[in-house]
Amino acid sequence: MGTKLTSRAIEATVAAMFFVACLDPPRKLPDDTAGAGGLGTGGGSASGGKGATSSGGSSGSATGAKGGSGAKGGTGAKGGSSTGARGGRGGSSSSGATGGTSDGATGGTTSGDAGEGGAAGALGGEGGMGAAAGEGSAGENTGPNACDTAVVGGHLPWRAPGDGGIEKPAGTPGNLQVLNWAGFKGAVTFTFDDNTGSQVSNYALLNGVGVRMTFYLVCSADGSNPIWTTAAADGHELGNHTVHHCMANGQTGCWGGTYLGVDAEIDQCTEHLMSAFGVPGVYTMASPMGDANWDVPASQRFLANRGVADTALGVRPNDGTNPFELPCHIADEGEKAVQAVGGFNAVTDSVRTNGSWRIILNHSLGNNDGYHPVDPAEVVAAMTYARDVGDVWVDSLVNVAAYWRGQKAVSSVQPTVQGDDIVYSWTLPAHFPPGRYLRVKVDGGTVSQCGTELEWDEHGYYELALDAGSVTISP
Repeated sequence: MGTKLTSRAIEATVAAMFFVACLDPPRKLPDDTAGAGGLGTGGGSASGGKGATSSGGSSGSATGAKGGSGAKGGTGAKGGSSTGARGGRGGSSSSGATGGTSDGATGGTTSGDAGEGGAAGALGGEGGMGAAAGEGSAGENTGPNACDTAVVGGHLPWRAPGDGGIEKPAGTPGNLQVLNWAGFKGAVTFTFDDNTGSQVSNYALLNGVGVRMTFYLVCSADGSNPIWTTAAADGHELGNHTVHHCMANGQTGCWGGTYLGVDAEIDQCTEHLMSAFGVPGVYTMASPMGDANWDVPASQRFLANRGVADTALGVRPNDGTNPFELPCHIADEGEKAVQAVGGFNAVTDSVRTNGSWRIILNHSLGNNDGYHPVDPAEVVAAMTYARDVGDVWVDSLVNVAAYWRGQKAVSSVQPTVQGDDIVYSWTLPAHFPPGRYLRVKVDGGTVSQCGTELEWDEHGYYELALDAGSVTISP
């Protein structure tokens, strides 16, 4: 079945095209299938609301009062029946915001005027919109906002390894399980910091491998170089490395110019990346010099932040790794893909053994124009090895981080039983990019989102649209 797209969905899909391309020469990358619509950044997913279950605060006057805390998009904005209010603070109406059926605050069929949390609560509420005010949460079902913007039935741009031929499960409905690393044994991300001249001059060589990378740009020093517009269009991620690359206290490490303060150093860099290079959103950051004092401000703006400490085990599915201080392997000076001890390929081998995700960081590519220069041919050899082993997912930091954090969100929820159906609903983290999918399996049953039955892939999974906020398993 197809999925209805609103104008908002179409706009988001067009924006996402900055990240897409194909694997045929010149080596561009496959469609990221970044979908429509996004989540509110203040809490709660784009799931819709049943309407408030509590009264809307104080009783209303003839002109209608604000809904108070009773109509907040918490439990009031949960779920999504065919009727109900958006998860705002409740609306005003002729009956007041007392939770009456005419103000849209308790699942009534008559819409109410907008309160503080969002627009009017017409038929079929929109808890996700209310959640953008920071007071909503995922609910028991999906409302029209989530279903109108989520691209249900979409796919990740690469197949999981294996020969296929796995039959659709026919056991007892239920037991939703997320496939680790989208069905691969592990994941590797290649990152490049500081927009060095050697990265620019070797970009075509790196891009030719055909895997997505992440470039963390120091925005005062990138010179608005058009190569980064090309990189974004080729499917690579441009991440925030602040304006001046200072320690968070502003006293050391700055690259020219005047330290702007923590907020401006981050926010002005994000604005620059979007305006200069056409990226539709900036979702990850790398702390300059690994200074952990950037972690908290990063958490207020991004899905993930990379540090510089390393762990040989890497990041595990559903583990307690701090998403705002992700570990990485920093290339040693002169490091090679294969060497007697260590080497880039050993990092790739470790994720296959440990079922984990590791991040590799390079700076200078042979021109000694940055930290720990390495031969660009060795980096290309390492990326090629990771690509060709066949059971390792090689992708940008935002793509892997979104899967990892999305898996944690879905895996942590307890299902509810609604009649014969089993329903899983989730809240995505703040600053989550739109159009992301998880690969899941069940013991049996029909798996659907927003009334659309999901297709079984013979490689052993269904693909959930995370934006939809819930999934239903029926007999």
